[in-house]
Amino acid sequence: MKFPLYIAKRYLFSKSSNNAINIITGIAAVGVVVGAMSLFIVLSGFSGLKDFSLQFTNVFDSDLKVFPARGKTLSFHEDKEKQLMEVPGVASYSKTIEERVFLQYKGKNHIAYIKGTDTNYKAVNPIDSILYFGNWLAHDEPEVVIGLGTAAKLSIGIQDYIDY
Repeated sequence: MKFPLYIAKRYLFSKSSNNAINIITGIAAVGVVVGAMSLFIVLSGFSGLKDFSLQFTNVFDSDLKVFPARGKTLSFHEDKEKQLMEVPGVASYSKTIEERVFLQYKGKNHIAYIKGTDTNYKAVNPIDSILYFGNWLAHDEPEVVIGLGTAAKLSIGIQDYIDY
């Protein structure tokens, strides 16, 4: 290992009559070092962004999701519900349905997802830590909870009972 390093140092720092070779070698060495450093910085940044973004998605994602093999809906009868509650480790569950919708409010349009939930949704998901403004649904009145992004795009106010 000492011999190849000796030859490389001698070639890199030699004073020869061909000055162009030394200049090209220096530019190439600087390019390799700068490229390696920039890749290291970018990859380190994306690694941190991955961890940072995953800490927010874990709040919304449930531990287990059940999807139908075909179609959009899944039939869930009372006997299946009893079997599910007998499974060890299942504390609670929530039935939801989700679909893409076209929203229009005061001349502004937006495509979003709408999710219908049951009364157990609050027991399964930590609503108190993700709800910034307003209150959660009462489930006996026709209400809706809108995300901050959708509310900003449509200019919807919180608890605005004048413009439904």
